[in-house]
Amino acid sequence: MSHTSGWSRRSFLRHGGLVAGLVVAPGLVTACSRTDTDGSDGGGGGALDQLRSQGTITVGIAGEEPYAYLDGGELTGMDPTVQKTIWGNLGIDTVEATQVSFDGLIPGLNANRFNVVAAGMFITPERCVEAAFSDPMYCVPNAFLVPPGNPDDITDFQSVADAGIRLGVLGGAVEGDFAKQSGVAGSNIVTVPTTRDGLLQLEQGRLDAFGLTTITLRDVLEQNPDTEVVLTEPFTPVVDGKEQLGCGGAVFRQEDEELLAAFNEELTKLKESGELLEIIEPFGFGPETIPADDVTTQRLCDGS
Repeated sequence: MSHTSGWSRRSFLRHGGLVAGLVVAPGLVTACSRTDTDGSDGGGGGALDQLRSQGTITVGIAGEEPYAYLDGGELTGMDPTVQKTIWGNLGIDTVEATQVSFDGLIPGLNANRFNVVAAGMFITPERCVEAAFSDPMYCVPNAFLVPPGNPDDITDFQSVADAGIRLGVLGGAVEGDFAKQSGVAGSNIVTVPTTRDGLLQLEQGRLDAFGLTTITLRDVLEQNPDTEVVLTEPFTPVVDGKEQLGCGGAVFRQEDEELLAAFNEELTKLKESGELLEIIEPFGFGPETIPADDVTTQRLCDGS
C-alpha cells in the first residue's frame, strides 16, 4: 500500500518558514486510487483550472531524503517544498502526497494516481520518452558510500567495473543504468528498496559500494553518525565519452502541457528572484546546485 500525506498553504504560512509548518493529512490509498484530474478537459476546463477549483494537487514521492519524504507523517523535502510554493502561487493551496517505490513513480503518474511527481527525479532521455519534465530545479554529482579507507579505490562507475565489486543502487534510479553502461556486470548490480537498506547491506559486507547522488549520501551519513562507511569524492558519470549531468525536475504526464508551462513560468520567477536557492538550501542544496542557463530540459532529454 502507498502512503498519503500533505500540507496546505495556510498552515505552511502560519507555522512560518519553508521547512517547518506542514499540515498532516495521514491516510492510506490503494493501488487503484486515481486523481480526479487526468489532464483532459472533461468539459470542465483545463487541468490547471480543475486543480484550482479543487484547491488540491497530489504529488508522487518515493521517500528519498532529502528530495521528498514523510517526516513523522508530514510531507517535506526539497522538491515538494519548491512545488508547494509554485502551486500556491498558481492558486492551489493544498499539496497532498502519495508515496510509492521510486520505479513506480512514472507508471503511477501515467496511471493517474497523482498529478505530478515531486521526487527530485533526474531528467534522462529514457524517462523523457515516458513523461514530460519541468525545467531543471537542481544539478548534483554522484558519489559512493564505501567501507573505511575505500579499499577498492572506487572513484567512478568505470572503477567499479574494473574492480569487479558488488554495487548497490536504488530500484529505478539512474545509477543502475550508469553502472551497466560503464561495464559493471549485471550480477554485481544489487537493487535495494531504500537508502537505509543500501547502508545496512554495505555495513554487513553484502555490498562493496553504494551509489547515489552526493546530496542523498551526505544525508545518509548525517542520519547515521555512528556508521564507519565513508563518502567518496563527487564525480560526474561519463557514458560513451559524454558527461551525464545529474539534474532533476518535476515530472508531468505528456498531455499536461498547460500545467507544465504554468509550472515552468513560476519556477523561472523563483530562479530569477533567488527564492529558489532560499527554498532548497535548508535541504543541503547550495548555490553550486542551481542549474546553469545552458542546462535545459531539452538538452538533458537529448542526452547532449
